[in-house]
Amino acid sequence: MAHHEGKVLFVAQAVPGDKVLCRLEKVKSSFAEARVTAVLSPSPRRVEPKCKYFGHCGGCQWLAAEYPLQLEQKEALVRQALRAHLPGAKMEPIVAAEPDRGYRHRGDFHVRPSGDGVLVGFYMDASHRLVNLDLCLLFDRAFNDRYASLRKALRSCPTAGHLAGFTLVRSEGREHYALHLRLLDGTPPEEPLRLLRAAENAGLANALVTPLRDPSNVLARGGEPSVTYFLAGRPGGSIELRADVRSFTQAHYALNRSLVDSAVEFLSPSPGERLLDLYSGIGNFTIPLAEGGGEVTAVESSAFAHADAEANATRPCGGRIRHIHGDAGPWAERLAKDGERFDAVLLDPPRTGAKEAIPGLLRLAPQRILYVSCNLPALERDLGLLRTGGYRLLRCRPFDAFPQTYGVETLALLART
Repeated sequence: MAHHEGKVLFVAQAVPGDKVLCRLEKVKSSFAEARVTAVLSPSPRRVEPKCKYFGHCGGCQWLAAEYPLQLEQKEALVRQALRAHLPGAKMEPIVAAEPDRGYRHRGDFHVRPSGDGVLVGFYMDASHRLVNLDLCLLFDRAFNDRYASLRKALRSCPTAGHLAGFTLVRSEGREHYALHLRLLDGTPPEEPLRLLRAAENAGLANALVTPLRDPSNVLARGGEPSVTYFLAGRPGGSIELRADVRSFTQAHYALNRSLVDSAVEFLSPSPGERLLDLYSGIGNFTIPLAEGGGEVTAVESSAFAHADAEANATRPCGGRIRHIHGDAGPWAERLAKDGERFDAVLLDPPRTGAKEAIPGLLRLAPQRILYVSCNLPALERDLGLLRTGGYRLLRCRPFDAFPQTYGVETLALLART
């Protein structure tokens, strides 16, 4: 980040302390964006990216910055975004990731037809142009090997031209993969089985094929296309969660455990306390909160994640969980209208934030709200709405859930004034 003609200038691929030449790419009223064209004098904190795609692929932005600097910058971004809410609140140090490369267990890849088969990879930054990847440093060697096998099988499969993309996910602690292949409209009916066979030839027998726009319409299926991962349970135990390949899961399993443990710490539910978990997913927060003694109502809009959550609630604490399949906003309003009361509410919305749920949330008027955010602008906006509604920020803890990228996860605990 720099300053130019009174504006904040965000310079892609630059490292603090660099002296660079850059090209302006976007100019707004209060900020501008630029991209490095040459490094004239490198920062002492610049490192060799060790990725031949860096600067072209949009997957990573900070591979050229040493990891401690990335943490400092992300913590500063959180402070800047939440500056209006921090007076009187405790801003805690960012939780570092371990490892910071080779950490991803999930990848969403795009596919495009080309003259010699298909291109497979990620988009360029702020573009729909595809970077044809043979590997990615955010995945470990075993994941990259499996990806390479699938990529090779697809490149030699005539049917692959009907693919829009695919999701590849690995279970924690074992080489078990699940694959979701997404087809373009107008794909002939015989093609899904051919794609399934191509996946099997790549060693990916646990797969399903659906239309891009209707993931519930399974056109072909093989094996069990789901994965498992672990959370910390009661002392001496652990919680194993299952997730359909179409359900959202965090990409960094170890960091996710830290995130969930911190959420339980922040809320510290007492036995019998009534908790509401909005955007509850497969039970990532629901089950640990119930194990802590809370009576949890979990609201989730995805049919796949809702089914996973019900299947995951087989532990003894499952009797303290009520599952609701529906959208968070309307259900928050409905629960308030029905006179339900909750001691605390946890929100874990998508990148767009929880704006639609806040009116109902304010009507419910819980004493505590824990907001889990992966998008600082949405968090800043929603904290403003909650402050107007009578809540103040108590404490905030950032997490580096996405090392080598701009992304940061944030826990924000609020209390009713």
